[in-house]
Amino acid sequence: MARSRRDILNGLALAGLGAALAITGAAGARRVDRNLSEREQFSHLMRRAGFGAAPGELEAYQALGWEGAVNRLVNYEQVPNDGLEARLGGLNLDLSKPRDIQRWWLLPMAYTARPLEEKLTLFWHGLLTAGLTKAPAPLMVAQNRFLREHAVADYGMILKGIARDPAMMRWLDIPGSVRGRPNENYARELMELFTLGVGNYTEQDVREAARAFTGFALDREGRLAFVRARHDDGIKTVLGRTGPWGPDDIVDIIIDQSAAAAFLAGKLLRFFVRPDPSPEGVEEVARTLRATGYSIKAAVRRVFSLPEFRSPAAYRSLVKSPAEYSAGALRQLGAETDGVGLPALVGQMGQALFNPPNVAGWPGGAAWLNTATWIARLNFANRVATDRQGVKLKPAIWFPDGRLPSDSAAFVDRLGELLLDGNLGAEQRAILLDFGSEPGIDPARWFDGRGRGIIYLMLALPEYHLA
Repeated sequence: MARSRRDILNGLALAGLGAALAITGAAGARRVDRNLSEREQFSHLMRRAGFGAAPGELEAYQALGWEGAVNRLVNYEQVPNDGLEARLGGLNLDLSKPRDIQRWWLLPMAYTARPLEEKLTLFWHGLLTAGLTKAPAPLMVAQNRFLREHAVADYGMILKGIARDPAMMRWLDIPGSVRGRPNENYARELMELFTLGVGNYTEQDVREAARAFTGFALDREGRLAFVRARHDDGIKTVLGRTGPWGPDDIVDIIIDQSAAAAFLAGKLLRFFVRPDPSPEGVEEVARTLRATGYSIKAAVRRVFSLPEFRSPAAYRSLVKSPAEYSAGALRQLGAETDGVGLPALVGQMGQALFNPPNVAGWPGGAAWLNTATWIARLNFANRVATDRQGVKLKPAIWFPDGRLPSDSAAFVDRLGELLLDGNLGAEQRAILLDFGSEPGIDPARWFDGRGRGIIYLMLALPEYHLA
C-alpha cells in the first residue's frame, strides 16, 4: 500500500536532520567512491558557481566544455541579463524596507543569467559584513551594488572601496574616529576578518592603522565627507612599514603581506570547494592572487580549474546556506514567484540577508542545521511544492519532449536527475515510487497530487541540502 504523505513527512522530520548532520559531521560529507561523471561535474560547477542549473541550463553549459563553461561563468559581464532587470522592475519594490531589499536580492539568485555574479556578491556579503542593525536599508542596497559591481575586481580595489562605503562605515564605527581619538574597530576587523587572520598582526599595528582611518564623516543621508582637520596625517608604523599613511596605504601594506594571499585563498576555497581545502590548493590560488595583483576573476577561474574542485572529496561537501537552498530550489525547478514571503522563510532557516549575526558573518557549515532550521527548510519545501498561487510550477519544462510522463518512475528518475544528479539511493527511490503509486489517472491530476508530493520529498532529502 502506498505510504501517506503524512507518514513520510513525520519520518523525515524525525530522521532527516540526523541524516543531514551525519553526512556533514566529523568524517566530512558523504563521498562518492568513484570519479564523477561529466554530468555530475557540470552540475557541481553550477551549484558552486551559482545556485544550481535551471531546466536546460546544464546541457547548455556542458555543450561548451569545461573551459568554455568556466569562461562564460567568469566573464559574466558579457552575458545579457535583461530578463532579470525586467522582472525586478515590475515588482514595485520599496528599497527602503528590509523585506523588500531581501526579495530584491533573493530573486536574482533564482533568475539571473549571471549566476557567478550573485554567488560572489553573496561571498563578499559574508566576508565584508555589515548589517541592518546599524545601517538602514538604502545604505545596505548601495553596499550590495558596490560588491556586485566589483565582485571580480582586484581585492585591493574592493578593500579601498569598502572602507568608504557608508554601510560599512556605520557598521564598524568609522565616522567620528578623529585625530587623537581613533576608533580601532575597522582597523581590527580589516586585519583579523578581512585580510590576515589572528596571529599575523599586533595590537600596535591595529592602533597605528586606526589612525589612518580618521577624519571621515557621514551626514544623515549617508553622504560621505572627509574632514582633513580631523585626520591624523602623522607618521605611523604598520606591519613594519613607517610613513604618513592614509587608508589606501594601509590596504596596500596589508595585502603585500605573505599571509594575505593565503588568507583570501583559503576563504575562496572553503566557499567554493570544500570545508577542508588542501594546503596545495590554498598555495596555488594564493600564487595566482599574488601574480595577478589580487585579481578575483583570475583567482576564481583558478579555483574552478583545480583538480581538487572536481574531486569526489569536494562533491556535495558543503551545506547549502538558506539563500542557496531556497534560491536553488526555485531555479532548478524553473518555478515562478514574485518572492512574497520568501525573506521570512529564509530568515527562519537562519539567514536574514543584509543582517548577519555579527562582524564575523554566518558560521556556515553544519551550523546551518538544527531542529528549528530543519523544520523551516521542510516548510519551504512544502511551500514550493504545494503553493499553487505564490509559486507556480510548470512540470512540462522538466522533460525533453515538453510533456508530463504517464509513468511515475519516469517522473521520479527525471526529477532525480534535475535535483540530485541522478544519485537517488535504492531505498530512497523505492519510497518515492511507493508514494507516487496511483495508476490509472490523468498525468496532470497525478502531478497535482502525487507529483507535488514527490517534489517536496526530494527537496527534503538530506542530500539535497548539500551543495
